[in-house]
Amino acid sequence: MRNSFDHRRRRPGYGLLRTAVWDASAQVCQSVLSWRYRFRVEGAHLVPRTGPLIFIGNHQSYLDPMIHCLAVADRAPRPMAKGELFRNPAFGAVLRAVGTIPIRPERGNRDAFRAALGELEAGRTVMIYPEGGRSIDGSVQPFQRGVELLARKSGATIVPMGIDGAYDVWSPHAPLPKWSGRIWATVGAPIGPEQQAILFRDVDAGLEELRACIRRLMLRCRAQLRARSDGAFPARGAADHGN
Repeated sequence: MRNSFDHRRRRPGYGLLRTAVWDASAQVCQSVLSWRYRFRVEGAHLVPRTGPLIFIGNHQSYLDPMIHCLAVADRAPRPMAKGELFRNPAFGAVLRAVGTIPIRPERGNRDAFRAALGELEAGRTVMIYPEGGRSIDGSVQPFQRGVELLARKSGATIVPMGIDGAYDVWSPHAPLPKWSGRIWATVGAPIGPEQQAILFRDVDAGLEELRACIRRLMLRCRAQLRARSDGAFPARGAADHGN
């Protein structure tokens, strides 16, 4: 249950009105995803109730910022998304309502990084995609270094999440989402600064371990979806294989 009056804990420094707008937008998205795609979340109780958090997850579709933001209990993160998504009037309105941070590669992503760091330094939360873009086949792609840099600069806890079903609903090859399908999200155990210090002693190895963690969560989502659809959904493909 999201309580806008608890905004000081949920989003330090943000007022009641701004949090209420986020909650109203989240409720609309929750209704649509639950109605059309039987959206379910597992592990939301693992999300820390206070402190700066970096939510990370696999990236399967344009729906992911909404999916992930709904999966994290009531912490109301600011997701990061490509600036081009804001060009669509309806979709852009939703992204702005939840405070999405636009990523503009032509500016070297510096503005997005500063905005995310500012959120974390204020004790709030952000949602980022270490793959750097949507997966071309639904599998979890190699991670870029941004998550490690942001965590090291901010001292924030990393919360891993996996989703599945979104690729089948709206793959990068489709101009619009399908109006049927199923989506599942699973939240993993938080990774605090002390654990990160060990994890990132070797940055490349640490990023690969994070990727493996996200893939395990995604495969759990995949198993849940198949169990509830008699194996019909999602379709078998690249996400079933690999490391």
